[in-house]
Amino acid sequence: MPSVEPLDVWRILKGAGVKRVLYIVVDLLGRPRGVSFSIDEAKRIFIEGVSFDGSSVPSYAKVHDSDVLAEPDPSAVYVEPRSRSAWVFCRIIDPPKAAARDPRSLLERVVEKLNSEGYTATVGIEVEFFLVRTNSEGVEPADTEGYFDVSQHLLEVVERIEAAARRAGLCCSKVHHEVSPGQYECNLPPLDPLRSADGFLFFKHIASRVASAYGLKATFMPKPFWGLNGSGAHIHLSLQALSQCAISSNGELREVDLRCIAGILKYAKPFAAVAAPTVNSYKRLIPHHEAPTRLVWGYSNRSSLVRVPRYNNAIPHLEVRVPDPLMNPYLTQALLLTSALKGLNEGFEPPQPLATSAYELTEAEELPPNLSAALQEFEKTFHELEVPIELASAYIELKRREWREYIEAVGPWEETWNKITRWEYEKYL
Repeated sequence: MPSVEPLDVWRILKGAGVKRVLYIVVDLLGRPRGVSFSIDEAKRIFIEGVSFDGSSVPSYAKVHDSDVLAEPDPSAVYVEPRSRSAWVFCRIIDPPKAAARDPRSLLERVVEKLNSEGYTATVGIEVEFFLVRTNSEGVEPADTEGYFDVSQHLLEVVERIEAAARRAGLCCSKVHHEVSPGQYECNLPPLDPLRSADGFLFFKHIASRVASAYGLKATFMPKPFWGLNGSGAHIHLSLQALSQCAISSNGELREVDLRCIAGILKYAKPFAAVAAPTVNSYKRLIPHHEAPTRLVWGYSNRSSLVRVPRYNNAIPHLEVRVPDPLMNPYLTQALLLTSALKGLNEGFEPPQPLATSAYELTEAEELPPNLSAALQEFEKTFHELEVPIELASAYIELKRREWREYIEAVGPWEETWNKITRWEYEKYL
């Protein structure tokens, strides 16, 4: 990214009428956390950095070594139009153990490695979510229609979400009703991986604020309703090699593309632990609901784990369909890019593309059936994917605690995998 002077950014924000600046760090679960300053005090923070109690952010630091310093990234600034406040994303720089657990810094390092080996990446994300109403009796979709429906008045709410995101600089490319009642999709355009991850988190914030103004809740819970399609956050990945497009324009993939796919499929099981990071995620990853279950790829095949879109005989990118909206976008993209790069560098060969429904296969390898199984795969493989042990260990600990809480509150997975529980609504809605 081009160099950006922090004080120049501050002057632009002040001149634009921004009143407050929120400095954001992202925890291991992918949740933004931050501290707010008046615009005048924010000038000092742009220069000196922001300090916080790392022991109060799960797994960032111990109480006896809890003073953590984060450095603002002046190229990662987003302004919320209604409140005239700005988000500035930060990277952890001290102490070293906390910095090693910073998911945003991990993605930065992966991108630097990718660039050093002659590649650049762009990432677009399809963000699916439900608009719901909640009351004393539970949760229900806010409308009753399905895919591409234009009659529902709630499409106007989603258009307002898109307009607010556009004013904030996110530039969504399209919005539409998805398959399930109350379900919508907004497409975030291709950007460099860091900007893509930052924008994904800021979009979720914008969507929640706008929906709330209409008395609705925008939920990014992967599977809020059993029997309906769940919400994904499909990643559209395009690699460029030495100024030459790595994605084909003649309707067939080249060797470099195939090796990327092979790397993604090889590490799909540990990848699931971060891309589908919750107990509820695995209730989405079941057959016949346009969610992947088998480690396969195919052209135009929405039942596959990697779909290769092909419109007008052109292939613009690879679509990875495992991630859901509760993912940590930095960890997810870091593992995805590392998997693709290993496929390139080590000459992995993918299986043949699948031209039928993946749900009908009986012998293909499958994704882990639940969060516990995915964590086992991640624990075995994180070192191959170059995840720092400090980060991997802390993430595994947090997610195993989540799994135990579910089992203790709800009961065995084998008896509860096919229903959405109150525990999940309280945890993820």
